[in-house]
Amino acid sequence: MKKYQLKSFNSVFFLLWIIIAAIIWAVDDSNYPFLFQKILSAIALLGTLIVTTHLLCNRILSGAILKNRMPLIVSWILLMAITQSILLSLFLEGFYLLESHGILPLSENSENKELFLAEVFGFLPLTILVNLGFGGLKFYFEHAKLYEQHLILQKEHLETQLQSLQAQINPHFMFNVLNHIHILIQKDSDLASSLLIKYSDILRYQLYGSDKESVNIEDEIRFMKGYIEVERYRWENTLDFNANWQLENPKMQVPPLLLIPFIENAFKHVSRSKSQKGYISINLNQNNKELTFEVENSKSSIKRTTASNSGIGLDNVKKRLNILYPNKHSLIISETENIYHSKLIINLSNDGESK
Repeated sequence: MKKYQLKSFNSVFFLLWIIIAAIIWAVDDSNYPFLFQKILSAIALLGTLIVTTHLLCNRILSGAILKNRMPLIVSWILLMAITQSILLSLFLEGFYLLESHGILPLSENSENKELFLAEVFGFLPLTILVNLGFGGLKFYFEHAKLYEQHLILQKEHLETQLQSLQAQINPHFMFNVLNHIHILIQKDSDLASSLLIKYSDILRYQLYGSDKESVNIEDEIRFMKGYIEVERYRWENTLDFNANWQLENPKMQVPPLLLIPFIENAFKHVSRSKSQKGYISINLNQNNKELTFEVENSKSSIKRTTASNSGIGLDNVKKRLNILYPNKHSLIISETENIYHSKLIINLSNDGESK
């Protein structure tokens, strides 16, 4: 990245100097006896400006710009302008000396020779303008580079945070699965053995599917149906359950294991009553680029003591949604004395295109 930015600046730098040199050559009306004198003078004067300005931008100003030390930047620009003015005046003095000794033919510049100090001050406005221009160009490129690096670091931070949240799902989900099996073994070992086989398919998807950035929504639904089937076995006939899955594009991409915590939460907190069945209702609708997912469950009016980690699933989902779909999702969770309802709407445009 650094090399790319440096080459970009140098390309613009030398392109501008080529344009400047062409303009100066075209408008210069200095009357030299021979063409080679004009060429030699241009090479000496422009070469001095190009080399010193390049040194200023790529060696001297870079550190000051990174530290955002404006007084130091201005000081270096003025110091380099004075240095350049002195060097340019010295080159002119050198040409005058060669012409006075007959090494070079006399030119009009020798006849109009000024004092050395006057020449220095004569060049100073030009050198200040040149250094301000190219210094400003370097400032722009350095800040563009810093902004790009900031975006990369921000993206890497979000990816790291997302991986951390994703990693939390695995032990949380597996803990629930193992806990369910433990309870079933105590109640019905044959049923526990049968469900263990079904759990293996669920865990296989959970372990290997979660490593992917996104999965087909039909695969995610298949996984959720498997989990629901196991839970319904566990609940037997003590729970009314209804699910509706409407897909316009089964290949639409969604993050893996993003929706399952809502279903887990519903089964965990659904009301348990001998006098009245609890219920869970699930509706998923994917239409065009919008995904709507609703889960509702009955809940007991009696407050039950919950484990300290019982909210990790939904908290995890909220954090993942904020990273994956900032300003592109809506999550509404409402709760009454007997009903718990969650509604999630995600705009899957761009991120949700089938791959």
